[in-house]
Amino acid sequence: MRYEPLTGEPVAAVVRAGHPLLERAPLARADAQRAAWVVPPAGSVLRRRVERMFQRASLTPPANVVETAALLFVTRVLERSDMIAVLAEDIARYYATHGIVAMLPLEMDGRMDDFGIITRTRCTRPRRA
Repeated sequence: MRYEPLTGEPVAAVVRAGHPLLERAPLARADAQRAAWVVPPAGSVLRRRVERMFQRASLTPPANVVETAALLFVTRVLERSDMIAVLAEDIARYYATHGIVAMLPLEMDGRMDDFGIITRTRCTRPRRA
């Protein structure tokens, strides 16, 4: 098997338009840590990376969290609250362009796993009948 990485996937913090933290510049991780978050389920890769991002800044991960893997639920919760969520940056930009979310000016050093193409090597082709 051969793996050819295509790209890594950076993440972005997103909130509803008009969120109070959008007015803070610069935004400190401690400010975000005190907020309520919509996060992926415990044990997921992205959840662990978000938690490590806070730990590297000598902060405990946010305690006030709602867990979900459902993107539609994330967007609905953000519309109706002051919670913060983490999305893949491409999705966050797309949603922000359409006014569904706003990108929070918070440096996110966590990433989704790289994705790529897996192909078989040394594969023999079946003979024709």
